[in-house]
Amino acid sequence: MEKKLSTQMEKELEWLNNEIEKDKVSLEKEKKEFIESLKGIKKEDIVIKEQKISAWKRIRKVLMGY
Repeated sequence: MEKKLSTQMEKELEWLNNEIEKDKVSLEKEKKEFIESLKGIKKEDIVIKEQKISAWKRIRKVLMGY
């Protein structure tokens, strides 16, 4: 009976270790794909360029709160 339990536990531990290894491989693959997708993005696509505004627009912004 004890031998049966120990073999069952060993099988379960082996299965668990295999699942952990699969998860690690999957995670590494997803990380590499994410990194590659980030490499494709340009800085200009992320950073919003500030528009130059005229003196009148600045005055209006201060007075009107826009």
